[in-house]
Amino acid sequence: MIEQSTQQRLTEPVVISPIANAQIATVPFGEADDSLLPRWALGLVPLTLKTFVLPTEPQVHATLTRRRGDDVRLVTAKMEGVSELSADALQAAVSMLYERLLSALNDEGFPHPVRIWAFVPGIHSELASGSDRYRVFNSGRYAAFVRWLGSSNAFRESLPAASAVGVEGDRLEISVLGLSSPGVSAENPRQTPAFEYSAAHGKCPPCFSRATWAQFSSGGRLLVSGTASIRGECSVHEESLELQLAESLDNLEHLLRSIREPSGFSLGGVEHARVYFARSSDRTAVERHVRERLPAAAHIEFVQALICRAELLVEIEATVLPDRCG
Repeated sequence: MIEQSTQQRLTEPVVISPIANAQIATVPFGEADDSLLPRWALGLVPLTLKTFVLPTEPQVHATLTRRRGDDVRLVTAKMEGVSELSADALQAAVSMLYERLLSALNDEGFPHPVRIWAFVPGIHSELASGSDRYRVFNSGRYAAFVRWLGSSNAFRESLPAASAVGVEGDRLEISVLGLSSPGVSAENPRQTPAFEYSAAHGKCPPCFSRATWAQFSSGGRLLVSGTASIRGECSVHEESLELQLAESLDNLEHLLRSIREPSGFSLGGVEHARVYFARSSDRTAVERHVRERLPAAAHIEFVQALICRAELLVEIEATVLPDRCG
């Protein structure tokens, strides 16, 4: 049941492929503005409105860009100089960016975030605080959502789908897709909700739902967060790419089958997917396994990037149409 109410080589080309017998197209990744985002998301917001400079620490530079579609808004914050920040300064900066992004959507009349992407430089780098950069990022994100929603008690109903992966360089990018009406969040029975993770995964848990049902003018879609080889809250199959791929796809399938409204979901409804893989040598195997499980009509982007946990080798996000026959 849906409950009411997301470093390595990201400068390399990305393979975009409908995973049937269609031709594979290679596109430059990271050159165009906002090109870190999936193509389906950019297609919703063809008009760029304005870029603003945000006040930040003296050693960093941050901007916020607004993009508009017919029934959706996308706001993106970019902050340079992340490696110069202490853990405390990074946490405060991340919190500030999230609050500015959410406020910008609210100002546009689209106050309901349904999907967030974060691209974190040096995602596994250890900071002087003893935490890695991803865990410090999580603390900043957590603080922003507590302030935005008023309490962590609202997380289950209100957190959007999201993903966070590692990028090269020194620029943090966060993009938020917002609608005028709220989405509907869903969790995977096989997995602990991310916002309920124990302290074993950091002082503050990641803040996202496993999926969000969102209604667009073109129809409703389930926006699935980055899905990896995690059972409960623990990583599994740490030494095996093949088993991690199978577990990730099993998690995706189990999530979809557990959602009965509006008319049920299955892997056959996957419309768009993005597959992140940590090691360049794994690309062929990743593509082969994904082809075996996802529908031929799905449009797939394969992107090399570090996953949020160092032991994880692959992560899959998707948009999914509901089953037509329930």
